[in-house]
Amino acid sequence: MRRLGVLVIGGVLATAASASGQVVERIHVAAAGGQLTKAIPAAVSLSIGSPPSYSRAALNGDSGRWIGPRYAASTNGSVGGQTSIAWSVDFAQGKNAVASAQSILKHGWPVDLKGGVSVPHVVGKRTVGTILGSYVLTHPTSAAAAGYEAGVAFAVAPGVFAVLHLDIATPASENAGTAGTFLVNGVPLSLWNRGQALWVITALELHGALPPTRVSARVAPDGRVVRGIVADAFRHPVVRARVVLQRQTGAAWHPVASTKTNVHGAYVLRGIATRGRYRTVATLGSAAVRSAPLLAGPIAGAKAKA
Repeated sequence: MRRLGVLVIGGVLATAASASGQVVERIHVAAAGGQLTKAIPAAVSLSIGSPPSYSRAALNGDSGRWIGPRYAASTNGSVGGQTSIAWSVDFAQGKNAVASAQSILKHGWPVDLKGGVSVPHVVGKRTVGTILGSYVLTHPTSAAAAGYEAGVAFAVAPGVFAVLHLDIATPASENAGTAGTFLVNGVPLSLWNRGQALWVITALELHGALPPTRVSARVAPDGRVVRGIVADAFRHPVVRARVVLQRQTGAAWHPVASTKTNVHGAYVLRGIATRGRYRTVATLGSAAVRSAPLLAGPIAGAKAKA
């Protein structure tokens, strides 16, 4: 029921607002998170989409402001101003997404809505999985209050969270005095602001392959082929990771073949000509992970298979 409320409110208000703008902000995780995210490949980015009728007013690295349609008094259209949303992104260590989302709030307003959010993890044009996060939306107690503040958090690595802060603080009230009530395209300002905050929360995406944390390896019955899967900390496939087959000689390991994973994180290494002890090593950026050693190579009497 909570998620249905998000979609219905966001859908109604998005319909009321013609799509005259929209901005997609890209925050590169490795650069923005400093030491906490330095192991994440440089191409990985957080995608933050503005509501459809908003455009960029300011951008300062990992923070900015969008402006949207004009709000105007119900009985005097000359009284009003520009709707806006201030946003910022931080990266922090934490125990869970719930605590991380709450930690970024500043106004101390009561909770209006909270729950889970599924953040799509996109590599190329394909969604390889979702990351479960948490959001909290707060709102002042006064009847005419128009402001909303939100915190959204989801993990980008074990114990490391991306945290988005949204602030819609002005005007503080939808009360226009003798001019009536502030409206946006016929919608009360408070309801409008709530819908735009929820829109942004549900539009979050993570783009790019994350570091590999596990690689499986199994040998074909004839011993000549090794195949497996490379996955990240969320068990999503790691696309285009380099996989090297190594053979043990004494105490040392030597590369004998290599390949790259496909869109499903899978790899195949063929033509193993010498019986011996092998392992696979998967790398992406500065991150590397090794499989358990296995016995591979031609088996006497076995027919080669693909």
